[in-house]
Amino acid sequence: MLLECSNLSKSYGNVKALDKVSFTLEEGISFILGPNGSGKTTFIKIVSNIIKPDSGEIRILGRDYLDLSPGEVGFAFEKTVFPGFVRVEDYLHTVGEVRGTDNSDEIISLFQLEKVRKKRFSELSQGYKRRFLVASAFVGLPKVVFLDEPFSNVDITARKIMMKVFVELSHRINVIVVSHVFTNVERMDSLVLLRNGKVIGNLRGKDLKRMNGFRASFDDGRVVVNDVEAINEKILSGRRLVSIEPLSIESWLMERF
Repeated sequence: MLLECSNLSKSYGNVKALDKVSFTLEEGISFILGPNGSGKTTFIKIVSNIIKPDSGEIRILGRDYLDLSPGEVGFAFEKTVFPGFVRVEDYLHTVGEVRGTDNSDEIISLFQLEKVRKKRFSELSQGYKRRFLVASAFVGLPKVVFLDEPFSNVDITARKIMMKVFVELSHRINVIVVSHVFTNVERMDSLVLLRNGKVIGNLRGKDLKRMNGFRASFDDGRVVVNDVEAINEKILSGRRLVSIEPLSIESWLMERF
């Protein structure tokens, strides 16, 4: 098991950002999805040791998350203050040296950063800045990377490039995507859905291999496909979530043709 989260709670005053959250993620590629205010950002701040939980436990590869060394875990945050004078290849090379494995040239190639490798961070477009920051999490071959909203400020082409890299590297590096955006992937090993600080779905295993999405059924007979925001709206309106299940590529096609 890659990650085990048990009864994790965190409050800000009277607001419960995470309320006894428990879920598991298998090794490979995982998505933690939810609308704004669902607790995603609080979770990634806890696992990156920016803030402390009020209670609960997180174990990664069988160890307490605080026992992992900086070289074993990579992070790419949605909101990052980064020095504008730093050059792309210099930074990635330094990260590789610090982590003990300099695979920066491979990462630059995979993320298609060759044409900007000599540029300073301040000279990059917003899309390239995002791609560069996400790429930096993979340098040094950490055991797991946490990617906070990796698809923000990137176009469809860049999104496809990143997803291809995630799949290609997932046999060496476990990838956990924390996002409100669901993107088609060739392979997914675990999925967690959060709403208002609680887990409303946790899927994993062979049923998620080559998954193209998920389908949520409600007590009024309505079905929501691949739309976390719509699920949130249904629950807020008083509807009860009856089930949530993966959609394979085959079933996805059959439902549309």
